[in-house]
Amino acid sequence: MFFSIQQILAETRVSDLSLAYQEKVEAESIHGVWFLLIPFLVVGIAILCYKIADRAPMAVNTPTLMLHELCRAHGLSGGGRRLLERIADAAQLEQPASIFLGPQHFEAAVAEAEKTINYDQRHQNQLGMLRRTLFVQKNNSIS
Repeated sequence: MFFSIQQILAETRVSDLSLAYQEKVEAESIHGVWFLLIPFLVVGIAILCYKIADRAPMAVNTPTLMLHELCRAHGLSGGGRRLLERIADAAQLEQPASIFLGPQHFEAAVAEAEKTINYDQRHQNQLGMLRRTLFVQKNNSIS
């Protein structure tokens, strides 16, 4: 009798014992492409959010409107624009765009703002870059 049970069990397939058993295996995992695509999507969304947050705020009929337009025209970064706004506020300029009139107006506003703003090394570097961007003539020659 023991021998016959072994023969029955040996000839029985697992699929015969259970109706839920499937011999065909289906992979239900995420494809390798998603592992590459997801980080790129996250980085792309982060860059888009940064670009949206770094835009100049919309100014309508305010004294800073011209300052924003001049910053945009000169191609200043968001950090440079914010520093100029901070200097104009600290110097209590009636028209913040007067900083762009010339180096003497810029330096006077920086000196006046220095009474309330503590310029650290990062600010000094940024002021130097703003001076070069705004007031140093670039030689544009057409050959």
